[in-house]
Amino acid sequence: MLFYEMINSIKEQITEMPKLADFDPNKLCYDSRIVESGDVFFAIKGLNYDGNKYIDEAFLKGAQAAITDSNISYSDTRVLHVKDVRKAMALMSSRFYGFPSSKMMIIGVTGTNGKTTISSMIHHIFSFNGKKAGLTGTNGNIINNRFVKTSHTTPESVELQHLLKQMADENVEYAALEVSSHSLELNRVYGIDFDIAVFTNLTRDHLDFHGDMERYFISKKILFDSLKRINSKNKKSTVIYNNDDEYGSRIVSTSEAEHISYGLSSGSYKCKNYDMDFGGTKFDLLVPRNGDNISGIRVKTNLTGKFNIYNTIAAIAASKAAGLSYDGILEAIKEFKPVEGRFNQLKLKNGVTAIVDYSHTPDSLLNALTTIRQIMDEMKSKGKIITVFGCGGNRDRTKRPVMGEIAAKNSDMAIVTSDNPRNEEPMDIINEIKSGITSDNYKVIENREDAVKYSIEMAGKNDVILVAGKGHETYQEIKGTKHHFSDKEVIEKYG
Repeated sequence: MLFYEMINSIKEQITEMPKLADFDPNKLCYDSRIVESGDVFFAIKGLNYDGNKYIDEAFLKGAQAAITDSNISYSDTRVLHVKDVRKAMALMSSRFYGFPSSKMMIIGVTGTNGKTTISSMIHHIFSFNGKKAGLTGTNGNIINNRFVKTSHTTPESVELQHLLKQMADENVEYAALEVSSHSLELNRVYGIDFDIAVFTNLTRDHLDFHGDMERYFISKKILFDSLKRINSKNKKSTVIYNNDDEYGSRIVSTSEAEHISYGLSSGSYKCKNYDMDFGGTKFDLLVPRNGDNISGIRVKTNLTGKFNIYNTIAAIAASKAAGLSYDGILEAIKEFKPVEGRFNQLKLKNGVTAIVDYSHTPDSLLNALTTIRQIMDEMKSKGKIITVFGCGGNRDRTKRPVMGEIAAKNSDMAIVTSDNPRNEEPMDIINEIKSGITSDNYKVIENREDAVKYSIEMAGKNDVILVAGKGHETYQEIKGTKHHFSDKEVIEKYG
């Protein structure tokens, strides 16, 4: 595809056309370090760098054109000025890779918690039912049964469109995409033709980036406002939302798509009752049939906790909206295993249950601890809950004392340790966590391995250890360097 044909997709974005001969682009990129001859370079202004500073370098390496939304005037006639360089990159990437999202059903899942589990479950349901399916998200990307590693929940638009092209080339019929608030705010998913969008919940997170909850909400709402009643594939679009969440009905209020709600207490899909233990959950689900007629189905899942009931219902609603039968969906759910790093249980030699969970927000930590307590109460267990946790560096500081308070109030013992301190001092983070704790049932052990080891040594039979925050991660980031570290491996080492 020639360059001038490709920029037809961004005609409304262009403020100043370049003056160069037409050419066949080699690739699209926004990192000057990987520019090669014939490339198109997008000068993206990020949080830590400004791509406009590298335009000359990109040309020296052989770039044929550079695209920017900077107000800087360039004498080089190969520079194309646009209103929004991220939107231009997203639209041009889609065109460059042949509009891959138009060739499959796209299901986007967004919210603070539950994205990975819901999108993974949707992918599993389609695969189990013999469909060719793709997945993008925090734990990696899957094209049919092939795993592709990722570094972001939602990659930049160039990588994401390339992933979708690979899916299209391998005849993927359905793709489940985790959609982060960053990706919506930064237009990484701009121009993707979503068929179904799912909202999980909205709780405190990423306020270092968004500033406050309202702006965080507005970023999430972009996804639902982007869905039209009938999309460009001439298919009906659907938005599915958690009716029990305070932001649920509001986030879809201006979407033109069909609305489907779910919840434990209300919604088109509603849980009637449930029974759970550490091995899984069974519940009755009221589902819509033939318009307003309601009937019930019995759901059995290997996942546990109220939060996973929400996740499971959302996946059922999305899969049904995509055209699958309840019978096929329910059979698939029975076989679905917990996602790596999401409430994963390990039974230790001393009779202790250790749980590795990615809970790194106040809401997710409270959900995990509440679930553990509820199950222990139902089992009439007299065991203790021991929580090992920390907070990430260079991220939202306001949640640190809140998480300290939650851990101490909902545990018999809270061990405050280091998470991914990044470029902060670990003890500075720990001290901010401690500021929210008003009881004395906690201990500070800065070294995370030592903290996990101590929790195992102090635990007795029937106790439950929650190691929270890192989940599936196999590294600890300290002063810009990632060191190998796995909560699961450390538990297995000492347990």
